[in-house]
Amino acid sequence: MKKSMKRAVAAVAAAAGIAGGSFVATAPAQAATPNLVLTGDVFCKFGFTPGQPWTDGIWNMTRYIKVTAQGADFPNVTLQEFNGEKKFVRTLKKGDSVTIKTVWRGCFPSSISGYTISSNADNLIDNAGFWWNLRQIDNIFSPSGVAAPNNGGGNTTQAQAQQAAADFAG
Repeated sequence: MKKSMKRAVAAVAAAAGIAGGSFVATAPAQAATPNLVLTGDVFCKFGFTPGQPWTDGIWNMTRYIKVTAQGADFPNVTLQEFNGEKKFVRTLKKGDSVTIKTVWRGCFPSSISGYTISSNADNLIDNAGFWWNLRQIDNIFSPSGVAAPNNGGGNTTQAQAQQAAADFAG
């Protein structure tokens, strides 16, 4: 009886150790979900840029869209500006980005819009966007209802973005 009790305790301890080791080993696999995230901005900057000719002007307009691979490598990534430039990357490594950027002299109302796509499936809600420098309207489909911050403007709540879209359409 003592022998079988020792064997049972040893079997339970071994099973607990294996289960505990399996649990610890699977934790890193449950990290962040792979996602392609498109960000962008349109802004005007006052001042000369170091290293640029002074004839480039005092005011400079910058507009860009950027796709970043989060959580994994993505194959066959396309970044497309609507009615504009297109960039293709065979493999976009985890944490790397691809950018379409335009800079010119002078400041006036402008916008940039585009999308990104890959061979891998990911959350499509943040794969398209529109940015302009008159009034900021962020992604109204953001799960939290509050858009991600960007360089040019503040955050907009979902209600503010929907009202701004209604004002623009009406």
